[in-house]
Amino acid sequence: MNMKSFIACAVLLGSSLLAGAQEKSPKENPWFIQGQMGLSYSMGDVAFGRLLSPAATVAVGKYFSPVWGARLAFGGWRGRAGIGWRDKATSFNYFSTTVDGMMNLSQLIRRYHERLFDVSILAGIGFNRSFSHASSFMGRLGLQGSLRLNEALDFNVELLANGVSDRWNGRDDHGIDTYFDLTLGLTYKFGTGFRCVTCLTEEYPEVLYSEDELNEIVNQQRKEAVAQAAPRTDTVYVEPDCPPATVVKGIRSHVTFGIGKTTIAPAQEMNILAIADYLKENPASNATITGYADTGTGTPEINHRLARQRAEAVRDCLVSKYGIESGRLSVLSMEGDEQPFAENDWNRVVIMIAD
Repeated sequence: MNMKSFIACAVLLGSSLLAGAQEKSPKENPWFIQGQMGLSYSMGDVAFGRLLSPAATVAVGKYFSPVWGARLAFGGWRGRAGIGWRDKATSFNYFSTTVDGMMNLSQLIRRYHERLFDVSILAGIGFNRSFSHASSFMGRLGLQGSLRLNEALDFNVELLANGVSDRWNGRDDHGIDTYFDLTLGLTYKFGTGFRCVTCLTEEYPEVLYSEDELNEIVNQQRKEAVAQAAPRTDTVYVEPDCPPATVVKGIRSHVTFGIGKTTIAPAQEMNILAIADYLKENPASNATITGYADTGTGTPEINHRLARQRAEAVRDCLVSKYGIESGRLSVLSMEGDEQPFAENDWNRVVIMIAD
């Protein structure tokens, strides 16, 4: 493959990636900055270790949707060229500037905004300035793996194949010169986290309360939640010739969980309190506690285990914290791919039904 063919392939793939970036997404797609360091290997006919050299990259870009993105990358450091008959390698410095299209394969196959690890295809074109030999236009293709550390920060592993014109490394091989970059680094996404805590007073002055005020607000919300969840007592009118009517009482509540979590968040306990109060007011009533896990993440084995553990966590809370007898509580978990809600994120839930 000559240099023109290599760049043509990179341009074609990069254009398709950038064209797909016009797809709209309901979620915010942030700007980001990346910094990476690692090793570069230049193709040559001497020992592998003699052709390794340091490499670094800094990039600024934007995600246009969960699948598509683009970046402007600045990289380089040191290249190596082998002299086969002497089994030696010479060094030279270079600097490259490229525009890369990015396609997130993980999101393309199955979209899920809280995914922990993503794999993306990179394709780009640019210019490579060699400070000792011939400078050149360049094309490149590669893969990037991203491990999500939090809302704002990702850890990256990136492997790129770069093609430049002949004599970029000082040798006339009658073909394109090729080098590979393997780098590790971090990506910071702007506007997604790390808010300044001391700035909250100016930005949201109305949400700052004293500890006593917060306790009063929480207690009031709990009372309102219990009042709304309590069964309504309605008057039933029965015609003289009709059989006696039966008024069915009961209450339903739920507790939601984070991805892979089985611990109950403090904000969810008011929903458990509603069931506990109802069971105390109705000693003859029992409750069924059914746990679920969303099928959008995890394997069936993991999801079934999470569903069972979530239901058991709610039961244990009712028993240990609110004094409900364990014999009045039945614990169940999802069967197969059973999902109570159409929205995937809602299915990390435990549903409680008291008769």
